[in-house]
Amino acid sequence: MDEFGELAMREREARRIVRRQWFWLHFVVWATIQVFLVIVWAITSASFPWFIFPLFGWGIFVAGHAAYAFIVRDPEEIMVERERKTEKKD
Repeated sequence: MDEFGELAMREREARRIVRRQWFWLHFVVWATIQVFLVIVWAITSASFPWFIFPLFGWGIFVAGHAAYAFIVRDPEEIMVERERKTEKKD
């Protein structure tokens, strides 16, 4: 692999790491706020558990963010893998 290919691979890996770091930040903020909302609900001794609405509503977005950070790949990564497979066949 030439120097340009190595730099491109490092850049893709750096983007993947950044995506995962942003997910973990999002998750920590979500978890912290959810704990705060549960504490507020417990202190006010409300009978209806209203905190479940933001818990699950925002949780859907956190799950989507997790899928994007850990499962979904960039089209560029898919293209590079296909090129490598065709090179190995030849």
